[in-house]
Amino acid sequence: MRIALLTEIPAPFRIPLFNALSARAEFRTLFLAHSDPRRRHYELHEHEWRFDHRFLRGLSVRVRGRWVVVNRGVLRELRAFRPDAVGVGGWNQPAFWQALVYCKVARVPLLVWIESTERDARPESPPLELAKRTLIRGAAGAFVPGRASAEYARLLGVSDVEIAPNAVDAAFFDTGADRTGRDTCTFLYVGRLDPEKGLDVLLDAFEHVPGELVVAGSGSEETALRSRAPARVRFLGAVPRDATPALYADADVFVLPSRSEQWGMVLNEAAAAGLPLVATDAAGAAYELVDDELRVPAGDAAALAAAMRRLASDRAARAAAGRRARERVAALTPDAWAAAVVDLASRAAGRTRRSAGPR
Repeated sequence: MRIALLTEIPAPFRIPLFNALSARAEFRTLFLAHSDPRRRHYELHEHEWRFDHRFLRGLSVRVRGRWVVVNRGVLRELRAFRPDAVGVGGWNQPAFWQALVYCKVARVPLLVWIESTERDARPESPPLELAKRTLIRGAAGAFVPGRASAEYARLLGVSDVEIAPNAVDAAFFDTGADRTGRDTCTFLYVGRLDPEKGLDVLLDAFEHVPGELVVAGSGSEETALRSRAPARVRFLGAVPRDATPALYADADVFVLPSRSEQWGMVLNEAAAAGLPLVATDAAGAAYELVDDELRVPAGDAAALAAAMRRLASDRAARAAAGRRARERVAALTPDAWAAAVVDLASRAAGRTRRSAGPR
């Protein structure tokens, strides 16, 4: 099985997935750009890449707050590789539409990687909404990270939806930290400090929660958040990836207060470290990894505070919730992602061959 995937940039949390897929199929990633101007903080760690890849030439522009890359050579690269199936990382880039054209002409299936959920989906203008649904109708199937995004894909009209779970290298984040002797509770947040992440809601909630809060990350709201935070909140700024396992080991509870979050890979990381998780219902991963009573409505500071207090003074409850999170994330592996993508591609390619008949 030969699979091509067009995706915007080499996001570091995708690398374990691509490595796993390259072990199961003849796989090539076509990156539209080296970096996203909105995500300058990413560390690439290219020495860890074990998959075939190409960087397409292109012009990067900003259009009404949207980042668009106009690429050259998309069709040439696909014709040279001759994939049995082509995956695209959404519908927002011209290259994804070129891939649709290639698939129609070459009679191979197009697969869409959908991570949005009904709660997280951004409102689109009527032309963009029409364009999205047009590309979806041209796809043979979709692979999604979890239940919330699967529901959204079916709402868009996708008939063949495969859950390919987002995953991290669990061993990297599991330091075997022993938290049993701790009397106080340290809450941890790791991520960008931008409006959609809900850090203002977290600070409001934390006023009514005992313990300490550690915030790791940087972003547009960092100065404002620092100025209003009480002394019990420590801001660490941007933290390199290789230093994050120590952060998880030093924490007792992980909190993700996002207003908008397609998935939330930090929940995978924290679960692998054995941390209990508190998150909002905006995060797709919250439906896979977080206890129901610790998953709260986005933007609700009172509900977030109540969930945090549930764990703040109860070491036994924290330990039990951490064990459940680690057990759940154990099933979300890079190999499980790769196997699901191959299964979907194989089904879709088989249907396409049968419907096309002899060439």
